[in-house]
Amino acid sequence: MKTIHYLAASLFSLLSLGALTSCDTDDYTWAPGPPSGWYDYFSDQRLNGCWQLIQANGRPVGGYDVNYMDFYGNGRGRYYYFSAGRPTSERMAYWCEENWGGVSGYVMNIQYEYSNPATVDYWFTDGNRRLWLQWSTGGGVVTYVYAPSADPGW
Repeated sequence: MKTIHYLAASLFSLLSLGALTSCDTDDYTWAPGPPSGWYDYFSDQRLNGCWQLIQANGRPVGGYDVNYMDFYGNGRGRYYYFSAGRPTSERMAYWCEENWGGVSGYVMNIQYEYSNPATVDYWFTDGNRRLWLQWSTGGGVVTYVYAPSADPGW
């Protein structure tokens, strides 16, 4: 009888492990291309890991305004955010280029699975412990600050 329980527990563990890893595998199979005209793009290893939005336009962010960007490396990742108060996530792909005309010297194009793509200037401060993203909209310049974080696990 113990053997049956042990086998059942082992099978459950294996199936659970497969379910946990299938998202990451699926994230890597989604393969949009870089934006038109981007030929010298690279994967900035300083981005690797999960980043939590802590500040938007100079103001602290909390509650349902928090989002996370999880950069896996090699141009793939996942974006976590709240939609109508519910935790949501979508795959993202990203490309980095040097940008001599921007505020930071680097620009990143982020393509989201369901949301509109964005091209942002980015830079790091505080020993690469703060990631800054900045872009222009019709309403002016938007600046987000991210800090390293654990994956929210949604």
